[in-house]
Amino acid sequence: MESFAYEFPHVINIPFTEAEVICAISSLKNKTSCEYDGLSNKKLKLCTSSSQISKPITYIFNKSLTCDICPNCLKYDIRKPFFKKGDKSQVSNYRPVLLLTGFSNIFELLIFHRLKHHLVSNNILVNEQFGFHDNASTDNAIFKLMESICNAWNNKEYVTGLLCDVTKAFDSVSHELLILKLEFYGVKGCILNWLKSYLHNRKQRDVLQFFSSPNLLSDC
Repeated sequence: MESFAYEFPHVINIPFTEAEVICAISSLKNKTSCEYDGLSNKKLKLCTSSSQISKPITYIFNKSLTCDICPNCLKYDIRKPFFKKGDKSQVSNYRPVLLLTGFSNIFELLIFHRLKHHLVSNNILVNEQFGFHDNASTDNAIFKLMESICNAWNNKEYVTGLLCDVTKAFDSVSHELLILKLEFYGVKGCILNWLKSYLHNRKQRDVLQFFSSPNLLSDC
């Protein structure tokens, strides 16, 4: 990271608007199931349509951001096993799926759109970034790879490929390095401090068909 000769612009720390909150709530999946708080996305949307909760939610979220603190009630996740493929009796053939409350999803969406706007508007994402990037997909990545290979063959050049498959890639991300990288790319101030709080001291509960574990501190 020290090879860059300039400093990236800082993310703009401006308050969330009520319109942003309403948009985030509207984008939630229309689920009737409830997490530990007993409030479904469908109920949240019904309340928002009459402006009953959008104003207080906007105030609470902005207060949380300016105080650099993610509320503990937003750090509780329900973790359920999702079968991938193979033998269903093998634990390794399942991946964990985290279920968040509607309020947690709303706040994550607001932060996500702020970070995305910062990265896109300042051209921080490279063209080779195909994942989690608008108008880009694995199809684009494959096309780019095949184009490079064909061009090399046409020019009578050698082609070498190095493919890496990281097991449980997202689970192996170092939170310390993630925070350092965000700060390097201009994510500073209250948003960075809020993200530190968001990653710290999280709790998860494992839920199976006939079993539910007590709340346990994760390694976050």
